[in-house]
Amino acid sequence: MEHFPSTVLQNYPICEKYYCMRLLWPDQYPAPLPGQFLTIRPPAGTRALLRRPFAVSSYSKGDSTIEVIYERRGEVTRYLSTMQTGDQLDLLAPLGKAFPAATEDHRPVLLAGGIGMGPMFFLAEALSALDRQPLLLLGARDASLIPDIPILEQVETIIATDDGSKGFHGTTIDALVDYERSGTVEKSEYFACGPMPMLSALAVHAENTQRQCWVSIEQTMGCAVGACMGCVIPIHDPKRYARVCTEGPIFDSREIVWT
Repeated sequence: MEHFPSTVLQNYPICEKYYCMRLLWPDQYPAPLPGQFLTIRPPAGTRALLRRPFAVSSYSKGDSTIEVIYERRGEVTRYLSTMQTGDQLDLLAPLGKAFPAATEDHRPVLLAGGIGMGPMFFLAEALSALDRQPLLLLGARDASLIPDIPILEQVETIIATDDGSKGFHGTTIDALVDYERSGTVEKSEYFACGPMPMLSALAVHAENTQRQCWVSIEQTMGCAVGACMGCVIPIHDPKRYARVCTEGPIFDSREIVWT
């Protein structure tokens, strides 16, 4: 974990409510890995006190940059959406555990829902660079929430919308089941980030189909460094709870008590 200032290089909308911010990543610091996140100190001018966590959605070693996808919904993110090229942000990064390496003889199947799209785009980017041919299933309420970004053209992607306005009519889980019924995937492994109901449903499906499933948990955080215990989730373990910020955000879906 490093604490450093970073410069905003780009900040632009990618679909309704969602923005992508491109930031300078100093070469002397460890490269972020898919699944890891950072926290941003609320900019001056906001009333917020606690740092805000954001998943890394892309990393370029050649350009020394990272990208963060965020939803404009609260005071801090509304302020972030107004930031311009050259503005400065205070970061703590990289934080949390990364996704494990995909099993060699299995196809990585990535499910992303809502704001959970960020870490899945980063994982898709990394797996594609290794020629692992990931399959990405991206779900949203409607077509207006599907971003216009290059990764969706670079990897095989299935889009699912709740109202059927784009792609498959249904949830990401519905789209996954429909895809698997075609018999095109014999060996696969799941990686996912999104709303808890989506992750819970995927965990059940993974258990029923005897597939490995890794999930990235989104949770409200206080300190994001393991001190405050404000982001715990129940797990199947004698200690009963795990901190998402330090013991996660990546978990084997079988570890979690889905309630």
